[in-house]
Amino acid sequence: MKSYTQFINEQINETYTMYSGISLDEWENIWEEKNIKDRITNVSSDLFFAIGYSYNYSDGDLMKLRTVVKIDNIPLEAFVSYRNDEYDDDDDDFYSMNNLPDEEKKNILNNNSLFLVNLFPYKEQIITKLIKKE
Repeated sequence: MKSYTQFINEQINETYTMYSGISLDEWENIWEEKNIKDRITNVSSDLFFAIGYSYNYSDGDLMKLRTVVKIDNIPLEAFVSYRNDEYDDDDDDFYSMNNLPDEEKKNILNNNSLFLVNLFPYKEQIITKLIKKE
């Protein structure tokens, strides 16, 4: 749950905090130094969802070590699409956020929890932090 101060700061700065499940290798090779490529990344506003879907690629064990990157200072423009939280089990579709007015994008960000972002143009702006759950 976001604090009131965090919510107000995000609204003023139009930046957001998201989480993504990663492996330790991904942290060391990509996220720690922000060696981000120009591609789309899955992120969630729900830390527990990201932890639940973290994956240890080195040995294929989903449950062994859960590792998440916290990504702060993501600008509104980085969000490419969203998954509607009111979906059917068969609905894995993402919906484009391109060409939407900023107010509609903000509404989507406040009412959904799974997104695709392109962080490459903003890699100098974002702040990354490793979160480990054993």
